[in-house]
Amino acid sequence: MKIVFICVNHKFVFTEECPDVPVATTPKTAREKYDAWILSNNKAKCYMLASMKDVLRKNHEDMETTYEICESLQAMFGQQSDQCRHEATRAYMNMKMKKGVFVKEQVLNKINIMHDAKFHGAIID
Repeated sequence: MKIVFICVNHKFVFTEECPDVPVATTPKTAREKYDAWILSNNKAKCYMLASMKDVLRKNHEDMETTYEICESLQAMFGQQSDQCRHEATRAYMNMKMKKGVFVKEQVLNKINIMHDAKFHGAIID
């Protein structure tokens, strides 16, 4: 999902907080920054909600920012990533050379498992 927003320069709504609501005395540049953030947040929110199943969409429609939606999804599904990281790390640690398998193939398999573990947040020194 973040790939789409990187391409269209809207990724900052995932990392930056919403600027303060402008008042009458707010400078034009601050007002423009606020308007740009709101526009990008609304686009990102629409993309996210459109890509969800109905049940998830109903749970997240009332959330104002994409950051809130991401936090909620992480709380719901973050455990799966922990399990995947654990399984990948265990597979990497328990992998043994099999008779008749080329060393190159074995090393490539280990690299794939290591990338999978890193993808799920494992820190491999």
